[in-house]
Amino acid sequence: MKRFLYISILAFGVVVTSHAQTDPMFFQQTNNRGLINPATTGKGGDMNAAYAIRQQWVGFPGPATQAISGSGFVRQIRSGFGLSWINDKFGPQRTNNIKLNYAYFVPFEEVAFLSFGLGMGIMSNIYDESNLFNYDDNDELITDGKQSKTLPDFDFGFEFNTRYWEVGASVTHITYMYDDQILVRPMRNIYAYTRVKLPMNKYWDFIPGVTWHNTRKLNTCEVNAAFRYNNNICVNLIYRNPVDCGIAFGIDVYGGIRVTYSYDYGFDNLNSYNSGSHEITLSYNIPVNTTYVRSKLRFFRWKMF
Repeated sequence: MKRFLYISILAFGVVVTSHAQTDPMFFQQTNNRGLINPATTGKGGDMNAAYAIRQQWVGFPGPATQAISGSGFVRQIRSGFGLSWINDKFGPQRTNNIKLNYAYFVPFEEVAFLSFGLGMGIMSNIYDESNLFNYDDNDELITDGKQSKTLPDFDFGFEFNTRYWEVGASVTHITYMYDDQILVRPMRNIYAYTRVKLPMNKYWDFIPGVTWHNTRKLNTCEVNAAFRYNNNICVNLIYRNPVDCGIAFGIDVYGGIRVTYSYDYGFDNLNSYNSGSHEITLSYNIPVNTTYVRSKLRFFRWKMF
């Protein structure tokens, strides 16, 4: 038990000692891209809503991370509007982030489109020492007491799409510099990603993709290999450096309802105490603006899930 508590503190100490407020690690190549890039807001021309819940450290105390998002497209002004909320807690750190998202779409001769997005909102961070799993009062690496701060928060991103290829990049918490960091202030996060659709036959598509994520000196790369059947069932294999592997399943259930489940497991020094991460996303999609989207913007409907 004592060793378990020590490992818990060690895991949290990576965050505390680096003073890095990173974004929650949702399965970013599929359902939850709107949480990291506002340029995807309203993409597809439909109205949609999603709820995602992720248990990052199964075997460690603490609740799961939650996210709720919704968006829609206004065809008269080629714009997407959305709202997102993220609630994250790990050890003594608790974060609530709510944002309004906007995206503007530019078509290119019905063969491609480019979008730019901006997210604007507030982030509330609370650090409470009393919520630590266990600690040594004399440990200089552990910050004493309670800190809290509510700050304005901004994201920016772009995305370029063709029928078979997309590429994008974004910056979250864009106004906060690396050298101006405290426990309750967010850290700038940078993302870049791409994926392609390779039709295999009438029913199957192969969709490989990669995401790069940077927070200060921490770089993470996530590689995906997805196999989609008949546009409504998908299996996705995941690798995230240095030693994290996983699998995801997605299916269209009925009437625009999608369910996605993913599981990933880290082959590191904590695997004796952490049994992996689980994530479930429930989304609902309402088709609208179909005629306009197909004739003017060419939104290419090849989402993985």
